[in-house]
Amino acid sequence: MKLLKLYKNGELLINEVEDASSFFRRFMGLMYRREMARDHGLLLTPCNEIHTFGMRFDIDTVAMSKEGEVLFIDKAVPPRKVRKKVAGGYKMLELNSGVCDELQISVGDILEFRA
Repeated sequence: MKLLKLYKNGELLINEVEDASSFFRRFMGLMYRREMARDHGLLLTPCNEIHTFGMRFDIDTVAMSKEGEVLFIDKAVPPRKVRKKVAGGYKMLELNSGVCDELQISVGDILEFRA
C-alpha cells in the first residue's frame, strides 16, 4: 500500500495517508476495519461521494477538487450512511471523527499530498 503525507500551507498535518486510487482500494475503503489510528487517513481518488456501509466508527470526510481545494467537509459521519455527490469533487479524504477540527481544516484550504 502506498502511503502519502498530508500538507497544508507547507506544514505536515498527517504522516500516513493511504492512497486509495485503484478500484479495489476505493471499493474497500475503511470497510470492516475496527479502527484507524488518529494520525492516519485514507485518500480516495477519483471520488466525489462516499458511503459508510460496513464501517464501525464515525469519520470526518473532506471533499476536494483536483487541485486539492477543500470544497466540503462532513464531520462525524456515522456508519451506514450515504452522502451526496460533491459538485466539482475529485478527491475524498477520510479521517477519524474530530480530526478536521483538530487540524483546523476548513473549506477553501488547499491540501497537498506527497509521497
